[in-house]
Amino acid sequence: MNKRIKSTDSILEVFLWICSIVTIYPLLMVALTAFKTRGEASYLNIKPPNVWQFSNFAEVWRYNFMRSLGNSVFITLISVSLTLILSALLSFVLTRRNTKACTLAYRFITFGIIAPFAAMPTIQLLRILGLYGSRLGLSFCYAALFMPFTTMIFTGFIKSIPREMDEAAVIDGIKGFSLFGCIILPLLQPVIATAAVLNFMWVWNELQIPMYLLNSSEKWTLPLSVFNFYGQYSRSWNLVCTDVVMVSIPVVLVYVFAQKYIINGMIAGAVKG
Repeated sequence: MNKRIKSTDSILEVFLWICSIVTIYPLLMVALTAFKTRGEASYLNIKPPNVWQFSNFAEVWRYNFMRSLGNSVFITLISVSLTLILSALLSFVLTRRNTKACTLAYRFITFGIIAPFAAMPTIQLLRILGLYGSRLGLSFCYAALFMPFTTMIFTGFIKSIPREMDEAAVIDGIKGFSLFGCIILPLLQPVIATAAVLNFMWVWNELQIPMYLLNSSEKWTLPLSVFNFYGQYSRSWNLVCTDVVMVSIPVVLVYVFAQKYIINGMIAGAVKG
């Protein structure tokens, strides 16, 4: 029996090592290619550069990097704020009313987690609203896309908060939004931190949706800025990788410093829900 367990563990260890190599190789390739010349970068390997080209970062910076950074910051802040506020309020209402209609609504909303993004209907709707091609319209789409998952996280956490706290607050004269703001919201700090970081990473790294909904390069987000160096007639892989590295730095920093909050929030929501 012990031999069988050891054999299974060995096979699993080898499998995990292979998965690690498959994951690390492209990351290492991008990181090293960011410091190569255009000729060296065309081989797309993990060989270190002969001469480290730090000037690549300065060249990428000159291609309206700050404008794209401003667009990403604006869209991310609006999207994450809308998602957190609306999801928290919606979760509170669905959880505390606990009627058949609210249960049905919650199940319907959670179906949005698996629903794919439909480009043409979304574009038509934004045109009707006069928001197509705008950063605000893209922010609304992000909020709608990520609300189902965020609502599920908030709902699982709010269910763990005793109703007696609400009843005591009502007796003291606190009702409606005041009840949510004074009693429930302070208790949601762990799950708010978790949802905020996750939504930040999703919105910041999104590439496909802005391609459909932004009709001007002046409104491009940072992930789209990679097309400044990749086209039909020219491909500067060293600058593409440099751009990818620069775009990824904020996400890496946020995840490194907020990893504790992500894990704690997910565990709290899972255990208490």
